[in-house]
Amino acid sequence: MSRAGRSPRADPAVRVLYISYDGLTDPLGQSQILPYLAGCAEAGHRLTIVSFEKDERLALLGEQVRGLVEAHGMEWRPERFRPSPPLVARALDQMAMRRSVERLAREQRFDLVHARSYPAAVAGLRLKRRHGVPLLFDMRGFWPDSRRDGGRWSERSLLGRTLYRRWKAHERALLRESDHIVAMADAARAAIRTMPGYAGAPVSVIPCCTDFELFDVALPEQRREARAALGIAEDALVLVYVGSLGTIYRLEDQLRLFDKVRLRRAGARLLFIGRHRKADLLAAAGAAGIALGEEEVSVVAAERAEIGRWISAGDVGTCFYTPAFSSLNVSPTKLAEYLACGVPAIGNCQVGDVARLLERCRGGMTVADFSDAALERAAGAVLELAAVDRVALRERARPLLDLPHAVAAYRSLYERLDRPVTVG
Repeated sequence: MSRAGRSPRADPAVRVLYISYDGLTDPLGQSQILPYLAGCAEAGHRLTIVSFEKDERLALLGEQVRGLVEAHGMEWRPERFRPSPPLVARALDQMAMRRSVERLAREQRFDLVHARSYPAAVAGLRLKRRHGVPLLFDMRGFWPDSRRDGGRWSERSLLGRTLYRRWKAHERALLRESDHIVAMADAARAAIRTMPGYAGAPVSVIPCCTDFELFDVALPEQRREARAALGIAEDALVLVYVGSLGTIYRLEDQLRLFDKVRLRRAGARLLFIGRHRKADLLAAAGAAGIALGEEEVSVVAAERAEIGRWISAGDVGTCFYTPAFSSLNVSPTKLAEYLACGVPAIGNCQVGDVARLLERCRGGMTVADFSDAALERAAGAVLELAAVDRVALRERARPLLDLPHAVAAYRSLYERLDRPVTVG
């Protein structure tokens, strides 16, 4: 099949091999993989999924995920994610991925391989070359540059330089040979078209959306109950953050913003939703020269179904990333979750389409940089943002970031690879 794409079919069902190095039992898999695939399966497409699962997550959620997968008529072939030693484990995982994909290609005939991010796409490209299966390269960020920008593949390290060059070579091959490419931001689509190797494949834009049926505006009594469970006063001003920390996530600048907010509003609080240790957060504040009291910080770990409850205990969400080339292809899941709960957000410029999205739905503000002056302006806007009409904000964000729009986009791509789509 040529890159021109699949012609309309009498039978709209498409047999898809979906490859992901992320696990379906991981938080990311729960929020950004399973809901999309379930929606595509509901449209009649037949999906076989290869994913890499961590032992403890598989033990915790494996049966639940398998039940959901089977209820939607999908097939799941989980592989074991090897945690260590890092480089050897990654190489063994790549070999396991190639073997699993090749085995499936011998067992079944696929109309399309949908590969999530670079490691999966390399296996998908091998399948295309050997069996002629069209490749949908779902980039999910500029992965090699993200590793470098986040400090994991340092230019000062021989190993870092080697890994970066190797994966940039893979990137050129993927841009050259993929039948369709999915980016997460319009800013990234423009960049992709100028990147080495790009040979004219259609580029779609599908941001990280969320399920507005799962994330909703809390009733006043629900908000009070959540705050009480966290030991936060009803009248406290709360900055909330969801997700990972470290590398590109600018924890120090979030702490600096809070330091300026609490000067304006006594009793302000910080709420982190994720698997964090309060002691680490307090230590990071101390290293930044910020004296943060233990009572000023709350930390709660939650599975996906509970995240909305804790977000609703906050007043304003934070969403800071290192502005770099890799950030052009970032779409924060947390931003969609904040807005679905009617919680406005403060982000920063030069990060995907964050500034445009917040402007379009009047859902917060962005800082131009992380200077003291920029953070002072953001801190001064927090009280006004906290007073937003949450229901109205949620409805303004829905057309841009609600899950069904992303599912419809993927359904469209499964049926026609030659037509790019844009969500929102």
